[in-house]
Amino acid sequence: MNMIHSLERRFLVFLLIPVTIVVVVAGVTGFLFARTYLRDQWIATVQLQLDKASHQISMKLEEKLRLINLISKAEGIPNQDITQAFLIQQLAQLDGVRFVNIEPLEVQDGNSSQSSTGSDDLASGSDEGLYTMEVCSDFGFCAPTLDPASTDRSLRIVKVLGDDGLTPLRRLTVRIRFDSFMDALTQIGLEEGGAACLVTSTGQFLAHTDKLKSDRRKLGDNGDEFETKVLEEMRHNSFGTVVGKGHPPDMVAGFHKIGAINWYLIVFSRGDVAMRPIVQFREYYLLAGIAALAVIVLLIRVTTRSVGRAVGAMSAAAAKVRQGDYTVKLPLDRTDEIGALNRSFNDLVEGLQRRDLIEQTFGRYVDKKVAEELMSKPEALRLGGEKRIVTMMMSDLRNFTGIAEKLAPEEVIKMLNRYFGRMVAVIERHRGIVVDFYGDSILVFFNGIESDTADRALDAVRCALEMQREHETFLRENTTQGLPPILMGIGIHTGEVVVGNIGTESRAKYGIVGSDVNLTDRIQSAAAGGKVVISEKTYECLADRITISQEFQVCLKGVEDDKNLYEVESVEAEPLPTGSVPLQTNDKRPDPQTPIYRQG
Repeated sequence: MNMIHSLERRFLVFLLIPVTIVVVVAGVTGFLFARTYLRDQWIATVQLQLDKASHQISMKLEEKLRLINLISKAEGIPNQDITQAFLIQQLAQLDGVRFVNIEPLEVQDGNSSQSSTGSDDLASGSDEGLYTMEVCSDFGFCAPTLDPASTDRSLRIVKVLGDDGLTPLRRLTVRIRFDSFMDALTQIGLEEGGAACLVTSTGQFLAHTDKLKSDRRKLGDNGDEFETKVLEEMRHNSFGTVVGKGHPPDMVAGFHKIGAINWYLIVFSRGDVAMRPIVQFREYYLLAGIAALAVIVLLIRVTTRSVGRAVGAMSAAAAKVRQGDYTVKLPLDRTDEIGALNRSFNDLVEGLQRRDLIEQTFGRYVDKKVAEELMSKPEALRLGGEKRIVTMMMSDLRNFTGIAEKLAPEEVIKMLNRYFGRMVAVIERHRGIVVDFYGDSILVFFNGIESDTADRALDAVRCALEMQREHETFLRENTTQGLPPILMGIGIHTGEVVVGNIGTESRAKYGIVGSDVNLTDRIQSAAAGGKVVISEKTYECLADRITISQEFQVCLKGVEDDKNLYEVESVEAEPLPTGSVPLQTNDKRPDPQTPIYRQG
């Protein structure tokens, strides 16, 4: 489980972190781009609305200016009073006009002649107009002037009549509500929490949509840094936008100059409302990024859990195999790399099972080719055995016990390991099966389940002679190391024994039992050091294929009758592969006329 968690953590660290970085970088980059784009769109929209409102205000002033000019031109024409009265009536009905009045330029008590139309009566001559603009020409107004003593926030337009020298001078006064100019802004619509105002170029408030700020006199007079920043921008630009602090900003504003009268329209909006698309984009992207990372985490967990479970199952199976349980099998229901790994694991377990079966059944000292050959026969794997004629060989070191007593234990073990290593290598080359080691003795048999007894007996003799030659090399090594010489005697016998698996289901060994095994040991004891002695039965199998140096008869311990034994001098050479050049050999075959020497 720790391994699975570790795998998940590694995937999370090495995959999730880079993906998170990519998502964050892409999100920040996309947000900055979108914020710039949406802010530019908002600025363009606000500027378009302010431009439209400014144009509407200019059109209203131009409409009033046109009627004022018509009233002025009616001076001195027939029916002047009727014409001017009609025009004054038309002017008074225009949006935002509070009243229209014509009076002599110099008012005298009781002698004034005036014509006025409107809701306010200024015949008394009281001047309550906050701002006054004179009509300078047929095409525009002069700069407005401020009456700081007045509290009435309205616009007074003045036009002098009769300046042609033919009629008395009179003054046309038109009073217009500033609030009427704000209708142009309310028509385009204000955002939630937004406000609009009309100010002079110096920041003096003329009108404001927020009634709570109707008592304000000037932009920034309350110490608001944002309003002061707007006023500063107005001094340098005819139109523009100002963004407050924060992300999103607390406030944003757009302003536009009304060219006809040099006043400004300003729209204020809350930043979270004006920049709502940007805020929504940020929130949506954040949610999308979290959702994407959650999906990635889920996919990582699902993937690593599947892989982790597979690896965990393999780890558990490996633990069972380590304990010797080869029955475990991993499922093969997957077609991906895990499935291929499971198949390889199963093949590995089968190979280990086969190897352990070889070692447990046939021992460690069996040539693998021989073991494979034996395992191909079902009867070789069953407990029990069968009687069979085999050739047995036993080797023994002469006087090893006495020599071992004079050496240190480490030297004895080291020398035995070198000795057994050389001998077993020779035995394996000749397809011999090591039954066991008895101290410094080796018991080997040939044939196994093969039926050609003579060929296996020949293998045994060849093996014994090569062991003696290998032993000579071993003796030379002992001499260089200051160790005493130890000769080896070898006995070979062919007889009937029980061959098979000896032991239990959990632990068995492929070997041989029978009286002929003991007889082989007795024959070996009759061999002189450095000699190979065979029994009469073995000689009968190989009479025409080996050379005998002498024949002798001995009484073996535990055997009633004397036995004829034969000391082998040489054996016929092994057949060479096709195309090979035969090696020179000194092996000699027995001459039928050559007398055989007997001993005893």
